[in-house]
Amino acid sequence: MKQIQNRVSGIFLVLLAFSMALGCKKERQSDSLKGSNRWILDSMRVYYYWKDQLPSNPPDQANASSFFKSLLYSADRFSFLDNPDEERKEYSSFAWYGFEYALLEPENHPGELTGTITLVVPDGPADRKGLARGDVFTAVNGIPLKQANIDQIAKILRLGSGVQLSMAHFVAGVLVPGERIDVQYMRHNELPVYLTKVFDVNGKKTGYIFYNQFSGSYDYQVLESLSRLRNEGITELVIDLRYNPGGDVSTSAKIAGILSNTTADQTFVIYQGNNMAGRRTSSFQKTMRENAFEPQLFSELLNYRLSLNRVMILTSGSTASAAELLINNLRPYTRVIQIGSKTMGKDMASFAIADLRSPKLVNMVLHPLIFKLFNAQNTGNYEAGLKPDYEVDEFSDLPLKAFGDPNDPLLKKALEISGSQPTSKALLKSRYTTSGNLKYHSSIVRNREHAVLEISK
Repeated sequence: MKQIQNRVSGIFLVLLAFSMALGCKKERQSDSLKGSNRWILDSMRVYYYWKDQLPSNPPDQANASSFFKSLLYSADRFSFLDNPDEERKEYSSFAWYGFEYALLEPENHPGELTGTITLVVPDGPADRKGLARGDVFTAVNGIPLKQANIDQIAKILRLGSGVQLSMAHFVAGVLVPGERIDVQYMRHNELPVYLTKVFDVNGKKTGYIFYNQFSGSYDYQVLESLSRLRNEGITELVIDLRYNPGGDVSTSAKIAGILSNTTADQTFVIYQGNNMAGRRTSSFQKTMRENAFEPQLFSELLNYRLSLNRVMILTSGSTASAAELLINNLRPYTRVIQIGSKTMGKDMASFAIADLRSPKLVNMVLHPLIFKLFNAQNTGNYEAGLKPDYEVDEFSDLPLKAFGDPNDPLLKKALEISGSQPTSKALLKSRYTTSGNLKYHSSIVRNREHAVLEISK
């Protein structure tokens, strides 16, 4: 997850630093913590959004990560501590092999599971082995998929030691065993825009873009991709964010700026902190300059602007952070139609707190939640997720369709709304359903761990 570089105002920082100095001195009288735990608690008492909910006299612990977790408010799902002295061995199948997957339970075979590939990074290790979205597997390293061994399977895929997938395919609705595919870790890079496409039905043109990360390093890629769709004469646009973990808030502001008829000085985001941090409003232009990624000037966005009356956005429970911010904070300026399932509910921002003393005494970085996020109409508080206007189950028609396939249930609904596809009958639920039979989705787990809107102090 890319950090969101946010240059907070000098006055804001001075107040925080002053408050921290006074607060830490006062609190040291109330407990006997020392070393890194002392520093962690002092920092949290100043910056943490729920600082008033922190324990007044927390017990000391030998492990700094455990101590940090003991301080977190019950509603906090995203704050974390990065300790380089604690070796991390587990990552994600996305990081190691360039794919995401879901484990589903057939209605007629309780306890048994079927794996399906949900996403493959173009030119990543899995892609080079020929894996594709919609492929089905029934075992990992020879271990059959069952409800009882979900944790074991997930752990194998998170270790990066190489995996063997036992593939299968549907024949008349029955799974037939296929080949075994070995995938090894290989360093790979993800370009956020996977695909752009235009659907033309009787002159009605709808653009489609699959966008999987709000990465400031690739802002021109997404802006130019959207501009090319404009040049194709589209009058409707579908943005596929179903597995997008978020990223840079400045990127979200840039995309919102070309999808709506906004001006540089209009509000993009409002940050609400604790009683020390207060409330801060950031315009489109100010938000764009919160890091060094180009373009920096709002006026440059006008070269990419689309003339649209509405935007359709595809979502799932994996859609998080800056992706949710785009949906919520675009709504005051244009009509947004959300299709799919409810998003993750990451409606807050954090920033990295490191020990800046000389010499440094604590070799770790805190990432606490510090701000609630609101749009120009002061709408936010979507910690339960953003609910779609049209709820559609992407697992209602298996095997999964490729991104951009007009028969993909989410895209199909969007094309029906846009008029680029005839309205079909309601989708029948398959024997694999998200309501009860989706047992594990790797992208939800990964995005929950890494869905961070991060502001630099």
